[in-house]
Amino acid sequence: SLAWYQSQFPNYEDAICIDASTSYSFAPLSAKNSYQTKKSVQNIPQKIHALSPNAKFIYLLRDPIKRTYSSYWHSFNTGREHRSFRDAIKNDFFYVDVSNYYGQLARWLEYFHLESFLIVLFEDLKNNPQQMVKKCFDFLEINSDNIQINLQEHRNKTQSVNYVGRQFNNIFKKLDYSGFGFMAPSKVRKTINKYTVDSNKVLPDISEEEFRYLREYFYEKNQDLSRLNGISLSQWGL
Repeated sequence: SLAWYQSQFPNYEDAICIDASTSYSFAPLSAKNSYQTKKSVQNIPQKIHALSPNAKFIYLLRDPIKRTYSSYWHSFNTGREHRSFRDAIKNDFFYVDVSNYYGQLARWLEYFHLESFLIVLFEDLKNNPQQMVKKCFDFLEINSDNIQINLQEHRNKTQSVNYVGRQFNNIFKKLDYSGFGFMAPSKVRKTINKYTVDSNKVLPDISEEEFRYLREYFYEKNQDLSRLNGISLSQWGL
């Protein structure tokens, strides 16, 4: 409910509130998408516009092929995915729909102007973090003087998780979604993670066949995105 959402932002009336949820760009664009019937990802732009028509958005984009592959391994390690990557992307369009940035953005542009969005490429953020964060601050009209960024801690790194770890991660995810995440405190999760993650195991590279399939799938969509906002996607091989 709106009351619950507002309770997550103390003193929200006198502050700039930032929500870093990625699920707001999970709109199912294809019929073969397992999220097609999930109410939590339906009509999000419309709902946000009704609440805050002057909202601003920072859309962080990674090479869609790399993002799709990374998303698959994230689902696999959290115990929600059991298929091979090839089967997953050809039988469930969830992974490629989220990486179809033009299709996702088009849903939002039905309610917001393009100027409401700052498009940031992941590669630019990685290579020039100070510059890109300043750009984000300026976009939000926040004083960007004396910005300090912690580059020492590596967050969200994809790791290889064994079978037991994947089962626990799936349980934790379900607890979080149901509101009972407190039953699995961070100390417990860190302990389980310590014994179920193999930091020495390297995830396999995407196969040449899968790469070609995704490159062809995203080509026109990326072209449309580039034409829409004038941003160069040369870093993605375009």
